[in-house]
Amino acid sequence: MAANDKEIWKPVTHLKASTSKRYAVSNKARLASYDNKIDERYVLKQHLNGGFPMVTIHVGDKTKALFAHHAVAYGFLKKPSPKHKYVLHLDYNKANNEPSNLKWATRAEQIEHSKKSPYVLAAAAHKVYTGATSKKLNEKKVIQLKNEIWNPKRKLTFKQLAAKYGIAEMNLYRIKNGELWFHVHVEGEPIFPKYKAQLKNIEFHEKAAAKVKKSRPGVTKKVAKKAAPKKVVKKAAPLPAGKVKKKLVVKKIAKKIELSKPIVVVKPKKDKIKKDKKGKKDKKDKKKSKKNKK
Repeated sequence: MAANDKEIWKPVTHLKASTSKRYAVSNKARLASYDNKIDERYVLKQHLNGGFPMVTIHVGDKTKALFAHHAVAYGFLKKPSPKHKYVLHLDYNKANNEPSNLKWATRAEQIEHSKKSPYVLAAAAHKVYTGATSKKLNEKKVIQLKNEIWNPKRKLTFKQLAAKYGIAEMNLYRIKNGELWFHVHVEGEPIFPKYKAQLKNIEFHEKAAAKVKKSRPGVTKKVAKKAAPKKVVKKAAPLPAGKVKKKLVVKKIAKKIELSKPIVVVKPKKDKIKKDKKGKKDKKDKKKSKKNKK
């Protein structure tokens, strides 16, 4: 083995909690456990979690994942600042955890690095945008998917189910955990917080609507008329001493009334006038005759 190929082991010191055993990491990205001496180590078998090699360690009564790339970065790379919390794989290969392929990065650097990932670029190249039809799931499909997820006799894995419905495996987990499509509920599915909040919201609005109906039975909404603006009367300024207030003469202007219909004057007929005159003469004659008799 050449001098450059020599494997160097260092203790894992970034674990905050106390562990039942001590752990070590090498510059070849191998992990091991030991009791007192690092030379008397036991190399642990790694398995993948989301594509990242890791081992399961015991922290008290619980188990925790120890990722190889984190252990290598803490052991063999200098951290520039507290803001550099993320570890990047320069060749985008999650299994290549040698120190030369790893780099500490900030959140902004991690986002920019992920945008240039060949997997992200390949997915974007094959993605078809067709407006509303680009949605791969609808309510019927989600009901079918959830029935398969919560079926105790399910034979397909989550990865196979995601491929069957043409969605990402991560989105399938989000549907399963009630983060997406939480308003669609099937038998056997647990009631998630978002679904509870939605039910409470519906009940609240139904109760509010019922109260309004009871308080106003058969009352229709009326449009309020705008009140006419009030006339502001300005008060005259007080006169200086020794001056008499002049009386204002208000000239009344008579308005000419235009009659739409002409006035018709009806004259009595001559025959009626003559009869009236004869009747008056007869009455006078009768009064005179009564006086003479007396």
